[in-house]
Amino acid sequence: MSSDRALIFPGLVPLTRDELTAVLDEDDALLELAGEVCGFDPARLDVTHGHAGLSSTVHEALLAVALLRRTSAEESRWTAFGGMSAGCIPSLLAAGVITEETCFRLIRDINNTQIARKEARPNGITLALLPSSEGDAERLLEVLATADDAPWLSVDLGGGLIALSFRGSETEALTRRLGTLGTAVLDRIDRAEHCPWALPERDEFRALLADADFRPATAAVVSPLTGERVDDTPEAYRHMLTEQWFDTASLPRLVDGLCAVDPVAAVDLVGPAKSVYVSRVRALTAGRADHRLLTIAG
Repeated sequence: MSSDRALIFPGLVPLTRDELTAVLDEDDALLELAGEVCGFDPARLDVTHGHAGLSSTVHEALLAVALLRRTSAEESRWTAFGGMSAGCIPSLLAAGVITEETCFRLIRDINNTQIARKEARPNGITLALLPSSEGDAERLLEVLATADDAPWLSVDLGGGLIALSFRGSETEALTRRLGTLGTAVLDRIDRAEHCPWALPERDEFRALLADADFRPATAAVVSPLTGERVDDTPEAYRHMLTEQWFDTASLPRLVDGLCAVDPVAAVDLVGPAKSVYVSRVRALTAGRADHRLLTIAG
């Protein structure tokens, strides 16, 4: 593999029972560290119902294990890295900015705090939506902006595939209204993400990052919020992680930013073969960059 490739780590994609089983069946030091830091025993996990039976802390830790194992199996390394949402943390590990222990500690602290805060004060929901076109997605945002509970564009995967965060938690009326607008609801997450009212709150999120050890990078890191290369300083990495938590994570901007890193000529993706990211990255790189999928086991 030449050195002109970039790599994307996806967000918290739902892992199936087979994918989780594949992660747990390989008892290595990385899985042991994930369990030790994040507070779970890999041998005692029940993955009968896939990711739905796991806390977000355990789910994200196991996804990180799967992604990092797959990338470590490559003989060479990438020139630039970027992550979407939960993928930002392992992307920093791949770029040499944080250690494995710091990676799993951040996963633990952020997710455990979010779970505790959400139980005390629910902050809304996030709906993954598929309008009939990208233009319809833009018009949908204009129409919903006039609603009493105006949503926030939390995730943009391009081609009209978006996620919106709402302050309320009732989806029945929302689903009916979205249906009249020609929009299908693909998934529901029981918390509002990538929006100004995300949990943990901004000051608390910053505090979780304050003691993390950020080191000089061995490759470029691109932000999914701005599409710009992140300055190679601890303050810049903390700022990127914080700001993308409270604003729109954009796959198109991330791909644009990775393609702009010299001399990147290919943008790869690591993740499940059936992830929604696969078709989007292929579409976003078509005609301007090569692409390949590094499929995780399962």
